[in-house]
Amino acid sequence: MTRLSPQAFGLDNISPTNPSLNFYDLRIGEPKLSPFPFNIFDKLHLHKNIHSYYPSHGDLTLRKMIVDMYYTQCSIDNVSVTHGALGAIDFIFRATLNSESEILIPDPGFPPYCKLAGFSGAKVSQYYLNLALNPETSINWEQLESLITDKTKLILINSPHNPTGKVLTETDFLRFQLLLKNHPQVSFILDEVYRDLIYDDKTHYDFSEFIDRGYIVGSFSKMYPVPGARVGWVLTSIEKMKNISPFLNNATGAISSFGQEIVKIIMNRKLSFKEKYSEAWNNVKEILDFHHVEYISPEGAFFVFIKYEINGFEATSELAELGVGVVPGGAFGEIGENYIRASFAQGDDVLENAFSIISKHWDKTHPRIIH
Repeated sequence: MTRLSPQAFGLDNISPTNPSLNFYDLRIGEPKLSPFPFNIFDKLHLHKNIHSYYPSHGDLTLRKMIVDMYYTQCSIDNVSVTHGALGAIDFIFRATLNSESEILIPDPGFPPYCKLAGFSGAKVSQYYLNLALNPETSINWEQLESLITDKTKLILINSPHNPTGKVLTETDFLRFQLLLKNHPQVSFILDEVYRDLIYDDKTHYDFSEFIDRGYIVGSFSKMYPVPGARVGWVLTSIEKMKNISPFLNNATGAISSFGQEIVKIIMNRKLSFKEKYSEAWNNVKEILDFHHVEYISPEGAFFVFIKYEINGFEATSELAELGVGVVPGGAFGEIGENYIRASFAQGDDVLENAFSIISKHWDKTHPRIIH
């Protein structure tokens, strides 16, 4: 299986193939469509101790804000602030996994999942997602359960999902609960970094009632336009948090005080960018549908997973020659080999030009018989 380079975020440093063309970069999942409220910096000087170390588990006020907004049945003792969602996942892996344990990760899935699990020495197995149109479940639960052994310690679930944009269905949620009942040795991680970017009144299921059995990971990087702040969180039971605490105290020490204060200001303003991304997707959908392009319709996040007859790496290379940067689906897992992922977190002009190029290229690689 071919995956992204070890530095997955280094994609933004790759030079366009043809410098003479306008290059439309749809590779990185960065919320460029959201306007950043720069005037929030005017208030930072009011925090007299902002230059100091903050508590290793995060600012108490921010932790309370996270609980009040998302997990009202929990307390601030259940949540810690982390260096982005990846910081949370890294510490969970370190606290839970070793060379004798196994973890299940989605295919397709965010590439750093496998990298971070590999650092722990654990065996990584990948369960398949259902890429069919409008499936009853987004996860192939039969195949997933066939992979569970006595050594399986963690199952990672991502919803809304990167790269497909799919969200868990009600049947998924019921199957998840049944899995916990049938496999008491297994814990879970729910990565919900896109939870505030769900469209068309789709439901986001609350896993917080099950935190005695696992972890919920979130981040402000995607939902708010602050990826550079690197502020995420982990929610779990008080007992499980004790296992993560040594890493928070020693491997991180303290999360950026500046980043946490910026996030608090944005949260107090109750900003939401869901409508902007929903509108962007509708514009992209119109272009793709006009050319009869086959894709998985995203229900959240800001990616579209486009299916090709040719290999996704080949399609990516050809699109780069035409001035559009996308990510090959094979970078996310074996069953994504004939897909590409394109981000629609861009302005209207970029989206219109880039997806018109993609659609015309798709047309050329998918000749239709006209009767």
